[in-house]
Amino acid sequence: MTTRIEIDFAPAEGAILRLVGLIERRGFEVVAMDVPPMDRARSASMALSLRARDATRRIETLDAQIRRIHGVSDVRHRAAPAMEAAS
Repeated sequence: MTTRIEIDFAPAEGAILRLVGLIERRGFEVVAMDVPPMDRARSASMALSLRARDATRRIETLDAQIRRIHGVSDVRHRAAPAMEAAS
């Protein structure tokens, strides 16, 4: 199952690397990522589609860990819609 997670954070050097690194280290695979252009004076956001590497990984645990990263202001997640096979 794929989960879509949206993260609001302060745009700072290395912020995206820290977030993606944490996600990967916690056993999730980044399937897709969307990072709109950032305004350095404001909050930035990114949306990722994630897939757990095994059944023991919980998105709620990842959510709590992301919230503890310096500069993160909000985290939202939901199941991503299933992709239909092309015929």
